[in-house]
Amino acid sequence: MSLSSRPKEIVVASGKGGVGKTTVTASLSVFLAKNGHKIVAVDADVDAPNLSITLGGGKRRESREIKISHKAALNPEKCVECGKCVETCRYGAIFQPGRDKVPFIIDILCEGCGACTLVCPAEAIKIEDRRTGELIIEDTKYGFPLVTGRLELGEHNSGHLVTSIKKIGHVEAENVGADLLIVDGAPGIGCPVIASISGASYVIAVTEPTPAAKRDLERLISVIKHFNVPAGIVINKAGISESYRKELKNWIINKLKMPILGEIPVDYEVLRALTHMTPIIECNPSSKAAKAILEISTRVVEKIG
Repeated sequence: MSLSSRPKEIVVASGKGGVGKTTVTASLSVFLAKNGHKIVAVDADVDAPNLSITLGGGKRRESREIKISHKAALNPEKCVECGKCVETCRYGAIFQPGRDKVPFIIDILCEGCGACTLVCPAEAIKIEDRRTGELIIEDTKYGFPLVTGRLELGEHNSGHLVTSIKKIGHVEAENVGADLLIVDGAPGIGCPVIASISGASYVIAVTEPTPAAKRDLERLISVIKHFNVPAGIVINKAGISESYRKELKNWIINKLKMPILGEIPVDYEVLRALTHMTPIIECNPSSKAAKAILEISTRVVEKIG
């Protein structure tokens, strides 16, 4: 796929978990799909992917094993039980149950650094590729594919997995002729978030009027500005604190110098939509939250041209 034909990437991100990022992503995806856009959705929150659930679950079309992690493996037949690997491992991933006993490796603690292979006199330890997670392609009931991934317990290569998922998302976009890639990013500012934002055309930063969310939003915006990606902010649960909402808006406009795409009021219809595994704009289009998200979605379309 040439750069000129690559779909635009809209990334929905949040500095703090639980502010409604996936709720916005699900409704935005359905809105775009129903308004003439060919889209592919990507769930980049590989530690806790739930965009599929919010969209009502899809029909699994394909799954692939991802192996980008490395772990130490010990051959007990070669081991001379010297214990040097135990002494060398700074992560406590190798345990020797007693003198003259063969050590064993605790996979979940192993970082795959290879130090143990260097000190083993019998060359009984080697580094092997291990399963990092799973990549899944689903067909949603709204007519667009969803690419998602699941990280294995204790794995830390989530940034690499997100990059792999986005690449598959672009391949899927080429296959279906999509013009937009909608990415539900992970919360925070770590590797999966950086991998999500890198290469994005536009970022929607979702926050809420609380001091913790404000602090984390500031950190997220610093990452977005580092990559020089245009962005706008959505204030969710806007009614939980009227005084702090005003303070937050002034701070966003005057300190962060970022545009506000809109505000979503506190609306318990969102919870009902989540229990029904249906985006709020489909579950109750006349609800206050649905109307706000529809207005925000319209502004996002205007922003990306």
